[in-house]
Amino acid sequence: MLLLQGVLFSQNITNTLGSSGLFKIKDNSTEFFTLSQLTGTVTIAKTLELGNVLSSTSTIGVITKGGERFIHNYFTPNSNGNNTFVGLYSGNFTMSGASYNTAMGVSTMNSLTTGNYNSGFGINSLRYNTTGSLNSAFGFQTLSSNTTGSSNSAFGSNSLNDNTNGVNNSAFGYHTLYNNTSGSYNSAFGYSALYSNLSGNSNSSFGYYSLFNSTGNNNSAFGNYSLTNTTGNNNTALGYNAGDGITTGSNNLILGYNADVPSGTTSNQVRIGNTAVTYAGVQVAWTITSDRRWKSNIANSNLGLDFITKLRPVSYTRINDDKQKTEYGFIAQELEETLNNSDAQNPGMITIDDNGNYELRYNDLLAPIVKSIQELKSENDKLKEENSNLAEEVERLKNIEERITMLELKVLKESTFKEVRSAEK
Repeated sequence: MLLLQGVLFSQNITNTLGSSGLFKIKDNSTEFFTLSQLTGTVTIAKTLELGNVLSSTSTIGVITKGGERFIHNYFTPNSNGNNTFVGLYSGNFTMSGASYNTAMGVSTMNSLTTGNYNSGFGINSLRYNTTGSLNSAFGFQTLSSNTTGSSNSAFGSNSLNDNTNGVNNSAFGYHTLYNNTSGSYNSAFGYSALYSNLSGNSNSSFGYYSLFNSTGNNNSAFGNYSLTNTTGNNNTALGYNAGDGITTGSNNLILGYNADVPSGTTSNQVRIGNTAVTYAGVQVAWTITSDRRWKSNIANSNLGLDFITKLRPVSYTRINDDKQKTEYGFIAQELEETLNNSDAQNPGMITIDDNGNYELRYNDLLAPIVKSIQELKSENDKLKEENSNLAEEVERLKNIEERITMLELKVLKESTFKEVRSAEK
C-alpha cells in the first residue's frame, strides 16, 4: 500500500539499490531506518515495537529466522504473560497458560503448556517440559527430558538430562545426575556426580564421579570417586575414593583417603583410614555400647582357659610402618583355626574382607581371658581348700602321733618300773 497525500493507492513498490547504495527513512536530522546494499545490514535508530502485548492469542510480534520462530513472548489470555523466548524453535504457539518463563537457546521449552517460572538457557534445555514449574536449566540439554518435574536446578551440559518427574534436585557440573528420571531431593556437585542415579532420593554427592548411585536413598559422598554405591541406603563416605567398593550395603560410614569397609554388600560397618594408617588415637578411652537391651541369645562363654592356652602370642612389625616399631598380638588365621577347634560358632571377632584379608576384633578376647582367670581362681580355691584340709589332717596326725608317743613313754615307764621292782625282790 502506498500513501500519497492522504490517498491510498494499491500497488507494488520495488526499489533497486545501486552498488553500495543506501535506503534511508529520515527526517531533517535523524536517520530512523537504513538499509545497506553492500552489506545487507538494517539499522534501526529508534525502538523496534513488537505487537501481541497481553492482548490476544495471535502470533503478532514474532521475529522469525528462516521462517521459524526466533524471538517471541507467546501467551494466552488466561495467563499473565511475561514469557520471553529467544532462539530457533524456542517456546511454542500452543501453550495454554504458561507464565513468567524465560528461555534462550535452540528448542528451549518448545513443549511448554502450563509450566510457570521456568528458566532455560542452552540448546534443548527444558525442551520437553510441559507442566513443570520453578525449574532452572543452564547448559546444553540440561533438564532436557523433564516433563512434570518441578523446582529442579541444573547447571552444566547434560546435567539432569533424563529427569522427567523428579522434583527438588540440584545438579552442578557436566553430566551431573545425568540418568536421573524420578529421583527427588538429590544434590550433585562435580563432573558426573550422581551420574547413574535413576530413582534414588535425598542423596548428596560432591566430587568428580562421586556416588554412582542408581536407586539407593539418603547417601552422602564427599570426594572424587567416593561411594560407588548402587542400591545401598544411608551410607556416608568422606575422602578421595572413600567407599568405592560399596554396592548394596547400607548404613556404612567411611572416612579417609582410599578407605573402604571390609565388604561392599554388608551393612552397618565403619572404617576410619586406609591400610597405610600406622597410628590412631583418641584423648579418652573408647566407650563400647554394652546395654543388655541391645543384645540377644545371651549365654555364658564357652571359651576359656583351654582356648586361651592354645593361642600363640606373637611380636611383629607392620609392613606399612616406616619406623618398623614392634607390635604384639596374634595372627588372625591362626586364631581362626583355634576358634574352629574350640567349637566357636560363627565368631564375630574374625572378619574377612572382599579381598580375602583377615581382620581381628581384639575386644572379643577380653571375655575368654576373664573366664580363664575365673577358671584359674576356681582351681586355686579348690587347691587352697584341699591344702587346708591336708593341713588339718597333718595336724590331726601330729596330735595322734604325739599321743602315741606319750602312751609309748607311759608304757615304757611302767615296764621299767616293773622290772626294777622285780629285781628288788
